[in-house]
Amino acid sequence: MSLSTQQLAAQKNLSYVLAEKIAQRILKGEYAAGSILPGEMELGDLFGVSRTAVREAVKTLAAKGMLLPRPRIGTRVMPRSHWNFLDKELIAWWMTKDNFSHVVEEFLIMRNSLEPQACALAAINSNEQQRTRLTQLMAQMTELQTAFDRQRWIEVDMAYHELIYEMSGNPFMTSFANLFRSIYYNYFTAITDNEVIKLDLHQAIVDAIAKGEGQAAFNACLALLKEPVTHR
Repeated sequence: MSLSTQQLAAQKNLSYVLAEKIAQRILKGEYAAGSILPGEMELGDLFGVSRTAVREAVKTLAAKGMLLPRPRIGTRVMPRSHWNFLDKELIAWWMTKDNFSHVVEEFLIMRNSLEPQACALAAINSNEQQRTRLTQLMAQMTELQTAFDRQRWIEVDMAYHELIYEMSGNPFMTSFANLFRSIYYNYFTAITDNEVIKLDLHQAIVDAIAKGEGQAAFNACLALLKEPVTHR
């Protein structure tokens, strides 16, 4: 008898939960790189799941570069250099409370490399509608200076930066912003206190983009990213 749609969905969800549990053990080093993962029966007994769920979980992690199943050898845990850190699920599993600072540190290195270039391209490639939208977002940020709402600031600040990546006209940069949205959100939440952040530097980026001055937009973004966040 074939499995019903509901049973298949439950099986898929179970294998995903198992994949996350195994991934967390790999991330913590409990299953070290180069080691052979316990067999299907042992993992099934350990986590209280079927061998089918184990196989599906292994397939999920293999697709992310974390595991390499080999016939008659077993499933090997792969080194981090093989992992796909552009995978949304892997990012979510990696970004635990204990790892948050490290994940953000690695993320900011990439952001600092890409966002100034996105601003420069936005000054050249954006259209009038996009520039108008950016100006509107900047106006909303300015309004929050006198009537601050922390959650609203986070939302507008995120929309501002995501729009700039879109304005760059580069599909890879747009995908970057979409892919790392969860990290952006958690980072902005962590740095936002009870006041607007670097309002003048955000405005400088908007002004440079509006004038079509790519280098000025690049420099303004560098200034924004380099200036530390301070709270009164």
